[in-house]
Amino acid sequence: MNAFLTVLKILGYIALFFIAWQVLVRVVRHFWHFPAPAFIEIFLNSRLRAKLQDPRKVIVRSGIKPGMLVLEIGCGGGFFLPYAAEAVGENGKAMGLDIAADMLARCRKYVDKFPKVKDRIELIQKSAYELPFTDGTLDVVYLVAALMEIPEPARCLAEVKRVLKPGGVLAVSEFMVDPDYPTRRVTIRCGEAAGFKVDGLEGNVWNYTVRFKK
Repeated sequence: MNAFLTVLKILGYIALFFIAWQVLVRVVRHFWHFPAPAFIEIFLNSRLRAKLQDPRKVIVRSGIKPGMLVLEIGCGGGFFLPYAAEAVGENGKAMGLDIAADMLARCRKYVDKFPKVKDRIELIQKSAYELPFTDGTLDVVYLVAALMEIPEPARCLAEVKRVLKPGGVLAVSEFMVDPDYPTRRVTIRCGEAAGFKVDGLEGNVWNYTVRFKK
């Protein structure tokens, strides 16, 4: 019985620490908005994250299929890109866009670990407000724990709408441990305000994906 109570106490301390950390980080992010630092790639590309947020599941939820031209905005350390490249197949292409050069350098090293699909991946250093594509060219644009990191999400989504084909998909996935985590309601409201229609909602409050259609 004493051992059980000890375990409960430890779990309680962990829960309190997690809540306190989340509150602190969210307050900091509210007043000082900045891109995720490159060193957190250690967690972003870790096995722990894969268990908490299965990359293959996120890609399936995003509606990515063979032959598609796909863009990830805020690709960070590149955790999802090899799986997107795997999903688009030999006739498709997966592109990762990030504004931070140091993050893309880490992303390039990570992608090199996947020789079978790395030729289908292209990395782009650019602002989410200036997507380097002509109108109506992409099949899917997806963001994972990235939309609320962007200071002006509406401006980004306007660009996404411009570059997507008619009927193209915008997929927004979120992960509760992220300090910029928005609720599903907030994400849906952002997408609809940008002129998208909800096409699907998968996952749970801890880890969800909202899929929109142009």
